[in-house]
Amino acid sequence: MNRKRTLPDVYRHRKKICGGRGVADIHGPNEENQSMDRPEPEPIRDTRANLQLLHDGFPLEKFEGRLPAIILRHQLYSLSNNRTEVDQQLNDIIRRGEVRLFKLGAAPDEFAVIFVQEYIDHIRRFTSRLWDIPKSTIDKFMDKVISCYLDVSLTREYMMNTFKFQESEIKDLFKAELLAVRDAGSWWLSLPGAGMFIKSHIRGRKAILLMIRKCKYKEILQKELEVRKLPKAAKLGIAYHIHDIIGADLVSCIDTTSGKLLRLNE
Repeated sequence: MNRKRTLPDVYRHRKKICGGRGVADIHGPNEENQSMDRPEPEPIRDTRANLQLLHDGFPLEKFEGRLPAIILRHQLYSLSNNRTEVDQQLNDIIRRGEVRLFKLGAAPDEFAVIFVQEYIDHIRRFTSRLWDIPKSTIDKFMDKVISCYLDVSLTREYMMNTFKFQESEIKDLFKAELLAVRDAGSWWLSLPGAGMFIKSHIRGRKAILLMIRKCKYKEILQKELEVRKLPKAAKLGIAYHIHDIIGADLVSCIDTTSGKLLRLNE
């Protein structure tokens, strides 16, 4: 039975501090709101282009093809002055089946945006090496969950009663890193192999914030920051992390006659 539902509200609006194209053009489960709703195509404005910009700047080669391009949702805020509009447009793009959200990291409002086809391709590659997990279980997950379920998490009850998964299949999905524990009886949809991204992201964020902290008055012109080098362990690159710290409100942006100034928020 088809039921029309809307996207879950995982968006948390925060104080608008800065936005616009700054970096030098870088190269809880709610079963009331789950089904895929694809409206007739209509123009998606800046957010779609900004998703592509951030996607194209992701250093796939640094991860040797073991991850798809991962965009942090708040990075989109670094490219726009209207966060509400970004969230609305991203909702539209998710409904169209182009991208989906995944929970990454411990921060309650930190979500990753991944293009759906790239996520599917990644799952196929990752699980092809797991000989002890039946392909039928992966196919069932792709068909019943990924193709028609929009939320970032689900419950055991929903998984078993609606999608008809057995306990053994659910255990295999955990083994394949397609599910991760959220709380008792509730699971996040997960990105296999995401640990390597999370480690690199944490190292890079710490390194770039330390750079700014060491500057006089804990501030630096963005154009000066863009040419600095991060440690090798921070694989994501300086431009990725500038979008990250701006969108996450870890710095304030101040327009000056010399260019945009980034000041550490404490």
